[in-house]
Amino acid sequence: MTAVSEATATPEAVARRAWRRTAVIVTIGVVLGAVGGSLFARQDSALETTLAIVGIAAGVGGLLGTFSMLTTTLRRSSDMQAPIDGLSRFGRKTLAQAIASGTPIEPADSDLARRAFDLARLRAAYQPVALGQFLLLYVGIAGPQIPNLFDDDSFVAGLSRIICGALLVVAAAMSPVILRQTRAARRYVQAATEAAARQR
Repeated sequence: MTAVSEATATPEAVARRAWRRTAVIVTIGVVLGAVGGSLFARQDSALETTLAIVGIAAGVGGLLGTFSMLTTTLRRSSDMQAPIDGLSRFGRKTLAQAIASGTPIEPADSDLARRAFDLARLRAAYQPVALGQFLLLYVGIAGPQIPNLFDDDSFVAGLSRIICGALLVVAAAMSPVILRQTRAARRYVQAATEAAARQR
């Protein structure tokens, strides 16, 4: 897809394309990681070998998926800033409160209302992509730690458990927040669309 055609695509279409591309890349990464692990990760027991293969597959798939998502989030970072460019602190706060509450800004044809709609639409499309990127990164980091979770060396096993535990805690804390923000953005888009239709 050319840069021009992607620039004119809707946020929803860009996000769907990113998810489809990443699903393929993650699958390829997991398969390559599993094959590579089966060739080079020979351990003393079948369990250790299996854990090593799973860890390598998760690491490769997670990191490749992260880079796939990153190409979208980096290209779209300026789009996310556009609706709030030039706004005062009060204007930005008004947009944030309106989107969080799902209450459309009136009148619907005002500059602030258009900015709020654009920002909510962008957040609804791209925040799940950003969340997916970070979760895949965590999988990519945690993957190589999996074989070490049951290592005979208590220091190695303890360090790996701390790393995996910390990643799990951050993911568990961050995911609901981003998902709530995404749902709020979607509700705002729907409410603003309905309000604009009533005013016609």
